[in-house]
Amino acid sequence: MDEAAAVAAFAELDIFSSFSDEQLRLLAFVCEEISLAPGEALYAAGDAADGGYVLVSGALEATHSPVEGSRRFRIEPVALVGELGLMLTRPRGASVSAVRTSALLFVPRGPFLKLLRSHPELAEDVAATLRAELSRYLDSIAQLGERFSN
Repeated sequence: MDEAAAVAAFAELDIFSSFSDEQLRLLAFVCEEISLAPGEALYAAGDAADGGYVLVSGALEATHSPVEGSRRFRIEPVALVGELGLMLTRPRGASVSAVRTSALLFVPRGPFLKLLRSHPELAEDVAATLRAELSRYLDSIAQLGERFSN
C-alpha cells in the first residue's frame, strides 16, 4: 500500500482527525502492512497488545467470550481495531480474525506515543476521542443491562 492510501485511511478515522498531513505521513512510514486470508487470526484474546490496526479493506470479526456466552461483532473498513493497544499494555480483550481477505496497517505503540509526546495538543485530542468512544461504549452496555434487568 502506498503512502497516499495509508494517509487517506488514517484521515477517515476520528482518532487521527487532528493530525497534520505530515504527521499522518510519519505514521504511514512506521506502519507495517498486514494481509489476512479468510479465517486467519489477527490476534487472540489475551495476546499482548503492542499497537493498533487500521482495517483498510476486507472484513474482520471480533469475538468476545464472556462467561455467559460468546458475542461476535463484524468490523468493516475503514476502522481502527485494537485501539487501546496504541496506549496501553493490557492484554487483548477479544479475538479478531478475517471474514474475507483483508488489508490492514499495524500502528506500533512506540512511534505513536513518541509522536504524541512531541505534540501535546495531539495527545489531548487523542485522549478526548478515546474518552468519547469509551463513554459511548459504556452507554451501550448500560442500555443492554437495562433490557436484561427487567
